[in-house]
Amino acid sequence: MKYLFTLICLIVTSSAMAHEDHALGESVHFAYHIVFWSLCALVAYKGFAWFKARNSSKKR
Repeated sequence: MKYLFTLICLIVTSSAMAHEDHALGESVHFAYHIVFWSLCALVAYKGFAWFKARNSSKKR
């Protein structure tokens, strides 16, 4: 699990992900980033909730 988390962090924070998008306008590009990071936060929250529920069911 920690290796997967490390890999995801390296991919998401890598400078290789930096980009210039000339096809989209500035406002659409900004909206794209809002949607992308919101989905990332949702996935992280759901993963944390799943992990917490899994640990609490093992203790019973």
